[in-house]
Amino acid sequence: MKHYIIIILFISNITVFANDTLTFKYVDSATYSMYQKQEWKELIKLGNEAIYNNIDYFYLRMRVGIAYYETREFEPAISHFEKALEFNSANETAMEYIYYSLAFSGKSRDAGYYAKTLNQTLKDKIKPEIPKKIDKLFLEGGYNIIPDFENIKKNIIPPDEKNYRLEKDVTGKFIFAGFGLNHECNKKFSFLHSYSYMKADGFQQLYFADNINHDTLYNEYNYSLKILQYYFAPTFYGRENNSFTLFGNIMYLTSNKYDYKFLRTAPIPLPLPTNPPPPVYIYEMPIKLKTITSLQFVAGINYTKNYKKSLFDFTATFSNINSYKQIQLTPGYGIYLNKNKTVFSKSTFTIFFQNPEIRAIINQSFSFKITKKLEMDISGSYGTLRNYNENNGYTILNSNDETLYRIGTKISFPIIKKLSCFASYSFSGKNLPFDFLYFNGPQLSHGGQSVTGNTFTTTIQNNKYNQHLINGGIIWKF
Repeated sequence: MKHYIIIILFISNITVFANDTLTFKYVDSATYSMYQKQEWKELIKLGNEAIYNNIDYFYLRMRVGIAYYETREFEPAISHFEKALEFNSANETAMEYIYYSLAFSGKSRDAGYYAKTLNQTLKDKIKPEIPKKIDKLFLEGGYNIIPDFENIKKNIIPPDEKNYRLEKDVTGKFIFAGFGLNHECNKKFSFLHSYSYMKADGFQQLYFADNINHDTLYNEYNYSLKILQYYFAPTFYGRENNSFTLFGNIMYLTSNKYDYKFLRTAPIPLPLPTNPPPPVYIYEMPIKLKTITSLQFVAGINYTKNYKKSLFDFTATFSNINSYKQIQLTPGYGIYLNKNKTVFSKSTFTIFFQNPEIRAIINQSFSFKITKKLEMDISGSYGTLRNYNENNGYTILNSNDETLYRIGTKISFPIIKKLSCFASYSFSGKNLPFDFLYFNGPQLSHGGQSVTGNTFTTTIQNNKYNQHLINGGIIWKF
């Protein structure tokens, strides 16, 4: 019992000693000295200890807030400046620090709306970027390079000596250009929409192997594929640092392609030989060109929740790309990897459904704020990307090939205050599957009788190649 009394007395003495040491006069003098010497860590430690012991006033909050600001811990800095304004609501220095803390912590939208509440004198001083009804205009464009495109066009190696049909459709070089607008309607709602145009070179080849007559029929055609695209994305912002984005992407495609019709297989002459030859495909000739149009879409929703140093988001999309239906479910997690919030990492995992396929796609990105004005992104994806969308449905991969993996980089920097630009490059490992179709003959019953209908076997050959994609653009802030 004596030991417990001694411990209680000891703790009481420590508390009394602390309260005696942390007087208003001592705290004010010490924190002011630390502020002048720029001893930020010591100031933060003493200031928080004083506040915990009920010593709280305007200049203490300002000094601690500035100490956090100078060490680039902007979240606690904002909290202390807001407390300082509770003591002196007209202090413009605290308001200015709040604005820059929001801007430097990546919350440029919040910074802009906070600046709208400032008086004109302070606005003229800091010249903030205040959101407008037409807030941003962006222009972008790009093109791709496929070094092995000519080889892919020429490559036809049937699996064996049977009679095969191959329809080869290869998307080659393309260019695209577009523009978009972002509207800041109010603090709770914004609206982004864009228009773009793409023109792609395509190559279509119909290959009919007739090994009975030792003849091969080719029909080759270089065509152009044109895509008009409209994208829209309204975003609703909540009170708890969260947001909901509804988005849609509508594409109209048009091209001139071969239109052919399979009629029948040539009958094998009687009497049947011991080893009958494979049947021959009969098509409607001549094969004609036809204008083909298609309307495709992506629709989805994104939920994002921001925390002090991290975020969580979830995206769900439904799409109708290339006459197939797709569902994508993508959770993502991002986190700042350093205290100064100059390095950000984000990981996403997509589950892709297209009956009967189920695929998994992994994406990892890193963002670096190299200087206050220069930013750099590095990203990579692994998984089969075909009939796939990303960036909240803004980017759609609807070509005939498959992207197996991809790595890329992007840089962003300002030119003048209201004008900034960006440039990016990505390298993709791709695959184009060739489907060789072979007619097996009529279906037979158990009694050997012919049944209506034909059976076919498909043999797939994979063709691996690489693609380089380069794009860039400018952003004008009104």
